[in-house]
Amino acid sequence: MQVNWGAAPEPGWQVLDVAGAGPAGLASARRWATARLASLSDDDRVDAVIVVGELLENAYVHATGARQLRIHVARDPCVVTVAVADSGTGEPRLRVPGHSGGRGLLLVDELAVAWGVSHHDDGKVVWARLACED
Repeated sequence: MQVNWGAAPEPGWQVLDVAGAGPAGLASARRWATARLASLSDDDRVDAVIVVGELLENAYVHATGARQLRIHVARDPCVVTVAVADSGTGEPRLRVPGHSGGRGLLLVDELAVAWGVSHHDDGKVVWARLACED
């Protein structure tokens, strides 16, 4: 199941506009995400914030930077969805880690129960779903 949205926010999503923030804005975005995930256990919150950081960083490294960060926490069952929208057209892919990187998406793949990308006219959304404790 893909994460897809138009211009209007869907119900239940927490949205942070990060357009133009640059890589220096990553720490601020992680703090914002941590606050939005305060109801989770420490372990679940840490895992979700790691995924937030990796998806944001990938948007800066492999696209033109992130435009939006969205977080959704569902209960019964507990699932956290993290989604980052950017203007890039590339396809995220797992790769063999090396000196120049390649570990971020492997980490997302390890922590998430599912992840993917949905392409739109103005870019793409890279998303990840994580299981959490109720």
